[in-house]
Amino acid sequence: MKRLGIFTGIFVILIFVGCKEKTEDLKDSRIILDGKWVLVASCIDGGPNATAWLEIQSNTIRSCMQQAGTGTYTTLKGTIRPADSYGNYKIDWSNGYNQNASYPVGVLKLLSLIDPSTQSTQCYTKNPSYPPNSQCQF
Repeated sequence: MKRLGIFTGIFVILIFVGCKEKTEDLKDSRIILDGKWVLVASCIDGGPNATAWLEIQSNTIRSCMQQAGTGTYTTLKGTIRPADSYGNYKIDWSNGYNQNASYPVGVLKLLSLIDPSTQSTQCYTKNPSYPPNSQCQF
């Protein structure tokens, strides 16, 4: 009976430690997302396409995108939150649009934003050589 109590105690401790590690992993992935991101030409090669940027700070996300053919930039603010502990996120934009995101994607560790209605994907990378355009109102 004494052994059963000891084994039960050890089992409970191991479960508690396992849960704590998963929570820490989620915190670590959140820290990685903070910063400025630049759009890439494709989710495979990761080459910069400096027409759109994201800025993430804590749970706030801001987007700045050049409007095709006009040379003007529009910004949008939203909230990003973890959807699970596997690097999947949900984004609720201020205009009511909802989007999914994943990090890391591929060897280049890109941040992908997925349109749930069309399943189209845009990928972003952290690249300080391509800072946001001065017209972006972050």
